[in-house]
Amino acid sequence: MATPLLSIEQLTLETDARPIVANLSFEISAGEIVALTGKSGSGKTSIATAILSLLPIGVKMTSGTIKWLGNKPEEMSLPKDQAKWHKLRGSHIGFTLQDVYGAFNPVRKMGDQMEAIIKERVQRTDFNILHELHIKMEEVGLHDINRLLTSYPHELSGGQLQRCQIAMAIVIRPELLIVDEPTSAVDKINQAELLHVFTMIRSKYNMAILCITHEQDVVRQIASREIQLETVDKSIVIDLTKSTFSKKEVNDAPVILETKGLVYKHAFGGMSYKQGATIGEIDLGIHPGHCIGIVGESGSGKSTLAQLLVGMYAPLKGDVFLHGVAIDFQKASDVYQLRSKVQLVMQDGRGSLHPHLPIRDILVEVGQIRKKANPDFKINIVESMNEVGLSEDILDRMPGQLSGGECLRVSIARALIVNPEVLICDESTSSLDPKTTLGVLQLLNQLREQKGLALIFISHDQTLIRQMADYIVVLADGQVIESGKATDILNRPTHPTTKRIFAPPATPEE
Repeated sequence: MATPLLSIEQLTLETDARPIVANLSFEISAGEIVALTGKSGSGKTSIATAILSLLPIGVKMTSGTIKWLGNKPEEMSLPKDQAKWHKLRGSHIGFTLQDVYGAFNPVRKMGDQMEAIIKERVQRTDFNILHELHIKMEEVGLHDINRLLTSYPHELSGGQLQRCQIAMAIVIRPELLIVDEPTSAVDKINQAELLHVFTMIRSKYNMAILCITHEQDVVRQIASREIQLETVDKSIVIDLTKSTFSKKEVNDAPVILETKGLVYKHAFGGMSYKQGATIGEIDLGIHPGHCIGIVGESGSGKSTLAQLLVGMYAPLKGDVFLHGVAIDFQKASDVYQLRSKVQLVMQDGRGSLHPHLPIRDILVEVGQIRKKANPDFKINIVESMNEVGLSEDILDRMPGQLSGGECLRVSIARALIVNPEVLICDESTSSLDPKTTLGVLQLLNQLREQKGLALIFISHDQTLIRQMADYIVVLADGQVIESGKATDILNRPTHPTTKRIFAPPATPEE
């Protein structure tokens, strides 16, 4: 058997309240891909941060050892050599974050900060960093590289930022690369490309990869071994071939939210003018209890459309109607009215929560704002947490002490507190395991049935769209390329992009 690069022996991680991981042991050798799986909150990301010696405040390594046996520098182990472990981070052990927006400095251009990070880690002068980075960004499927390098992180999609992280890792060439939910922010087409990238760098550079994921398709396609922190109940894994929830026809009820001729362009000024994501001539109408599925490749404009619908941006042309009344985006009262009825659960669950406030204060703050406008408004934050499958003890913890999945569920709870009529879910279950995902879908479907909650469900996951959508809109470059009843789009897609998105899942390699 090959000599391992990393050996974990009887690792136990705990908080003051509970153990997270108990007596975990495994090894990773050069050139293999090991999948670390488990439900949301089971400790997957905590294990990664323990390997990096970057455990968050409140999480402690109470027993066990982590040994580095790679080529350079000398053999080290945690907790004994904690002071010297920084020599490994970034150079010998690479890491890509699940929170892609938190992985980059928001006030520095991508090219500048990526070059600075690579220069610090590689310590080489025998190659042009930007030239090498340009090549690697193309390898991971990025296009229009010069624009991306001169853009700020907020000007890129989640999928583009994920690819930038991976491109940097390929340039630095660590012996071990830890990737935390690497495909959660990308569509199916781009997911396949990323998985191909991982298998390529494993074979080309003999790089070991520890892949933290809840997606069994990823495990089946690329993993040499799987380490399950908690076995998922096979009886609740969602079946791709059929929908658990009944489909609804558009009824005669009045439209809650409607758009007509909606047009928007991200334009970035300064020394050099650049054009980013675009939305062009989009017409939508959503009824009570109805679910519209918005799909498209990474960068197609899905998130931009969601942000337009809650007034984060003002459209350049066209109108957004709430109960038949056009919203004047220049009036704060109109925008407030829109947001009181239409709530957005963002893809970046952790980044959408205040990092220095406990969860209780984050939820109470929403209730206080609503109570100013409506003195009769009542809030029950414990009930809200229970609705999304979280326990009451979460309320006194900080966002940094929660898993990515727990942060997303808190975001959903916060959105539901104001009793919206329309809930926009922007990849809101992308980091959740199948069991938790199904629980969230059941919750949303229950709210549709009992309260007539309308959903705009943005996702790259064909499984979720098959489950939830009554009507599907397919975007490409900000344009609607195909739309119609879910049954028609799923069974008889006509556009090539739609056919790729809803193609049958890949067969596992023999």
